[in-house]
Amino acid sequence: MAQLNILNSVINCNTSVLNIDEACLVVNSAAENNIQLWAQSEECVSCDYQPWYTVGALENASFTVKTTFPLLLRYSFNASKWCLRNVTFKEYGVYGWNISDDACSDLYIIKKPDSQFLPLIVAVCLLLLLSIISYAFATVVESGWFTNLWRRNLSFTELENDLGSPNPGDAPPIIRNEVLQIIRRQNRVASVDIFRGLCIALMIFVNYGGGHYWFFKHSVWNGLTVADLVFPWFMWIMGLSLAISLRTQLRSSKPRLHVLGHVLRRSLFLIALGVILNSCGNHGTKPDVKTLRLPGVLQRLGVCYMVIGTIESLLMSREGAFRYGRYIVLSDIIESWCQWLVVIALATAHVAISLALPVPGCPRGYLGPGGWHMHGQYANCTGGAAGYIDRLILTPQHMYKNPTCKSIYHNDQVYDPEGILGTLTSILMVYLGVHAGRILQCYNYTFMRISRWLSWGVITGILAGILCHFSKEDGIIPVNKNLWSLSYVLATASMAFLLLSILYFVADCHRWWSGAPFLYAGMNSLVLYVGHELTRHMFPWSWKPLYNNHSELLAMNIWGTALWLIIAYFMYRKDCFVTV
Repeated sequence: MAQLNILNSVINCNTSVLNIDEACLVVNSAAENNIQLWAQSEECVSCDYQPWYTVGALENASFTVKTTFPLLLRYSFNASKWCLRNVTFKEYGVYGWNISDDACSDLYIIKKPDSQFLPLIVAVCLLLLLSIISYAFATVVESGWFTNLWRRNLSFTELENDLGSPNPGDAPPIIRNEVLQIIRRQNRVASVDIFRGLCIALMIFVNYGGGHYWFFKHSVWNGLTVADLVFPWFMWIMGLSLAISLRTQLRSSKPRLHVLGHVLRRSLFLIALGVILNSCGNHGTKPDVKTLRLPGVLQRLGVCYMVIGTIESLLMSREGAFRYGRYIVLSDIIESWCQWLVVIALATAHVAISLALPVPGCPRGYLGPGGWHMHGQYANCTGGAAGYIDRLILTPQHMYKNPTCKSIYHNDQVYDPEGILGTLTSILMVYLGVHAGRILQCYNYTFMRISRWLSWGVITGILAGILCHFSKEDGIIPVNKNLWSLSYVLATASMAFLLLSILYFVADCHRWWSGAPFLYAGMNSLVLYVGHELTRHMFPWSWKPLYNNHSELLAMNIWGTALWLIIAYFMYRKDCFVTV
């Protein structure tokens, strides 16, 4: 009998043998004949029920059940009727189900499940408390109370009479550090560094495991989780930083070819670094060129940086102020209309190829995960055109072997979420960030900047909703991180515009928040990304769990992320900034 990944049969299971994200189901049969149980995950869209277990006549059996997603259970009774149940099991709970061949009963709770979200709530409360304490301490320091106390306790009167006023270089460290921080930030937009730091911190936390919560993992196929926001946001803020950097270089009268050369060198470095990291991903084993994964996060960043950097290096205006008379409200768009034509053409090509490219053995425009999807009719069509192009050009040996859909849809085809076709919409994501930076340069007033960011956030959000019909599985183009669908890019860009507006209002406009600790991480994001990729399985960033529950895993992942934030802080204090 086939065993499902979502349901693992265990005789006489109890809470002592349950692992994280598992519950126990006790089945009591009152039937005079054998009953076949069928099951399927609710997350498996348009999938057939799979045979699970045959319960013998008058038999009792117990099973461990995965609690990540709701389960669909059914069995046949009375020869012609089906008993159907959609059950949301909760972690460490024990459930009972009385089945018979003449009635359909509900499941009941034998032992109440634990609150799997309690560790997360406690962690959030502790982090908020630490934030309040650090904010209060910073406020006291800025008030000068500590400095005045230090001066009263170590009177300078005698020193001033004999040697003159103390040298500013001998001032208390608190004063020196505060001055240095002001100097560092006076020419920077803090919200940009904070945004980037928030992205890299969240990326590290997610890559470390995110406490093993499902919403800190990537979506099975369609839909959005917290983990799905990190990479596109990082690309978006890269585009914003690119706009500021190129404008600065062009305004300093550097030749465009010189600027273009710098873009190309940085792009090639990112691509090469990504391939090297892929070769180091097997816990110290020697890299095998025959199976080396070619796509990756840094590779995607490098290619997008190259394309957008080339376009902007050649077409961006050297001046930072734009005046177009009565069309001044469209200054940012008018100044970059040529770039927009190129980017829109690439995004249109992505949609056209995804929906129109003939894929052998697959329906035209198929955007599904293959495997059990659509009742198994298109088992070998994982990713549609995107997957087909990657398997044709990159070959399966050089692609990601364990796509997120595999555990639910049981597809046999490999699929790489950082493949070739998705690069086209990733370029759009980066350019939307470039446009956010251009708004920063075109408009000098806070209201104008924030209102335009908010407007772009609303527009891109509505467009994404239209494409996916404001639903998870419907629409012309569903929101899908694996495919980097157009609706996914527009939805995550919408959130990025809104988040930047909030950060700019809080950190730059009113200075209510210094940005700590994310400000420091944002100024050394490359070091943190490469460092955590190389050391993610090492002590003290992680250790072998003793209890393997959400509390311990969450503490371990927060601890690992916090260590990198501390490293970023010390690098910031030592004026150590690594750039490409």
